[in-house]
Amino acid sequence: MKKFLKFSLVFALVLTAIGAHASDVDFSLNVKKGKGKTVSFALNQVKKIDLSIYDANDKLIHTESVNSKGNINRTYDLEALPNGTYFLEAETTMKIARYTITVVDETASLSTEVLTEVFKPVFVNKDGKVGLNILNLDKSPVGIKIFDADANEVYSTTLLDTQNVSKFFDITTFPSENYTFEMSYDNKVFFKTIAVK
Repeated sequence: MKKFLKFSLVFALVLTAIGAHASDVDFSLNVKKGKGKTVSFALNQVKKIDLSIYDANDKLIHTESVNSKGNINRTYDLEALPNGTYFLEAETTMKIARYTITVVDETASLSTEVLTEVFKPVFVNKDGKVGLNILNLDKSPVGIKIFDADANEVYSTTLLDTQNVSKFFDITTFPSENYTFEMSYDNKVFFKTIAVK
């Protein structure tokens, strides 16, 4: 019982620290003035980011991973794209943000406002005692499933109208050595495999 209370205290401290420093590890996108069918932007406060461009049907058009020691500057030439709406998706270890790109005739523009922002789940595992935290800003339904090593579902729940999801799991009592957590919310699905020990 003392170990569980100690773990709960450590988990609570970790979650508090994550929440307090979320703005420090977050990134911001600054749109620059582009010419013609180009969009230019700078990403501040980021060391590693995955950038992707999707069309209106969510078909991937371009993707790249970028590493930096400070700010990241990018310019994309969209000359080959027909008129329409596209999306720039920026993904870090903490979140996925989506911005709108509009292509009309000979011009392209990137929205300065984030269209959607999804924070990724945060896990703490201490010898099979697992803490899970999800910041769900839009309060969309959150599905949580756990699968054993043979892909058998051992746990499933759906939480409604919850902005901050905090769950604790003791997987040491389960017979398998590894478990895969599946979290689905805000049209995204995240997976995390955790070893019991």
